[in-house]
Amino acid sequence: MLHQEITLINHKMIMNEPIPEADKHCFMESILSRCKSRNDGSKDWSTKYNKAYPLQLLPTYEESQMERSKKLRLITGELPRTYLLSHHAYELEALRLLAMWKIDDVEVVKLLERTEERLADLSFDHLCGEDEWAGLSLVILRFWNTYKLQDIERMNKLLGNIIEHTFNNAQNMKKAPSYYLWLALSELADKSEIVNEVIFKHSQDLYNLFQKGWIVNPHNADRYNPIRKYIIKNALSKLPDFNYLKDAQVVMGSDGRCYGRPRP
Repeated sequence: MLHQEITLINHKMIMNEPIPEADKHCFMESILSRCKSRNDGSKDWSTKYNKAYPLQLLPTYEESQMERSKKLRLITGELPRTYLLSHHAYELEALRLLAMWKIDDVEVVKLLERTEERLADLSFDHLCGEDEWAGLSLVILRFWNTYKLQDIERMNKLLGNIIEHTFNNAQNMKKAPSYYLWLALSELADKSEIVNEVIFKHSQDLYNLFQKGWIVNPHNADRYNPIRKYIIKNALSKLPDFNYLKDAQVVMGSDGRCYGRPRP
């Protein structure tokens, strides 16, 4: 299923594992085929909600049965409370990979341009309220960070709003998809001093989380705990004092928990 492929590919990138060119090709062809067929109901959803929902891709019926809520988990394991976040993450994660690997393809460019036009016309804070504003904004920010790298002003504005919304409000922080947040920040740290300041401010708490043992249960969200350790490692390793963590490992203990361990 496409959602599983999107998740697996992202996890490999987070762990800095190579992705064979043949796998990339099959994945991209799968996305383009789905976008061409448009038999997943995306047109109906977008028309009904005045283009508030994806135009190109929506989860299939089989994918929507993976969770009791009918919503798909983010690649970091958090379960969205709204279809707005779930469906946008599904589409934008897929299109982000197309933008990364096949940006010179005419069909891909058209897909990305249509999506960008739709996103530009929407006020997401009004559509999803405070509960999932941060999650949706982060999904869009990661998409822009790949597809619209040159639009620095708009990206910085959204990034500033996300940081203000989450880190300056304890209640909002609880509602935000925290590991997806750290994933996005780890990817932006090389080009944003503000992001580095945020990571530095929380570095000791993050390091404690990296070392702490987390249960890994394949039957619930705990199965994402190993990849969450890698996300924390990647964020911390952007800081000079924690640069040594670039080579750190995530290991499984005999107690069924995963641990972050610096290499000796």
